[in-house]
Amino acid sequence: MATANERILCVDDQQEIHDLLTRHLGDSYELEFAFSGAEALQIMERAGPFGVIIADYSMPNMDGVTLLREVHERAPDTARIMLTAFDDIEVAVAALHKGSIFRFLRKPWEVDDLKQAINDGLDQYRLVTAERHLTRELERANAALDTKVNELKELNQLLEYWVEFSPAVLYSSIVDDGSLRLNYVSKNFAELSGHERTAMIVDPGLWYDNIHPEDRDRVAAAISAALNGAADRQTLQYRCRHRSGDYRPVLDSFRVIRNTAGDALEVVGAWMTASQPG
Repeated sequence: MATANERILCVDDQQEIHDLLTRHLGDSYELEFAFSGAEALQIMERAGPFGVIIADYSMPNMDGVTLLREVHERAPDTARIMLTAFDDIEVAVAALHKGSIFRFLRKPWEVDDLKQAINDGLDQYRLVTAERHLTRELERANAALDTKVNELKELNQLLEYWVEFSPAVLYSSIVDDGSLRLNYVSKNFAELSGHERTAMIVDPGLWYDNIHPEDRDRVAAAISAALNGAADRQTLQYRCRHRSGDYRPVLDSFRVIRNTAGDALEVVGAWMTASQPG
């Protein structure tokens, strides 16, 4: 069965016109015939869609312009071609300018002109329906993306809630010429350090600069060894100065993230208050 891309609905109240269209077009297209505008609309409702509809202007009860205007309302993608006698040219031109029809041909027509008009109409039908299909697919994709974004927002809000009330402070540091530069700390940073996490924007070295002087070399050596490949996962315990001025024991568990060449790119980890030594 042919698709709408090849199906043509021909509407004329004369059998000889049906026979002539069959002789000229029957080998190239799948044709359906109607003897009136009302019958054509019934066929479209029952057997549509059609890529092209060809209708004679001069028909009883419903002329071609009225029919094609109704087709435009019901099936706007279908290309509408009107056949006119010489005396109806002004009517056809007016309908063309109003957008009611795609093309008009005078009777008797040239076969090549008729086939060219049909092929142009089918090309337009394919283009319009393809654009409509792509638009629907894009709308569906955007709707699905919006749903995913909303789900991620909800998940992120839940995660932030969990982190806010967690004893562990999550962090990430960029490896910059062998040194670590903090670029993220979770919201609960203030609970551990006494500093708002916005302080890290002003001073990315705030955390490491506040490590106890007696622990600093040991921590630096462990981090350097991890960055150089000794062990990607490390857990350290050291003292870090709280904003209040006193030093507090911290447990630092981190992992080194590397590229495919093995170079250290980032360190991600978590700080939490360690138990005071017995």
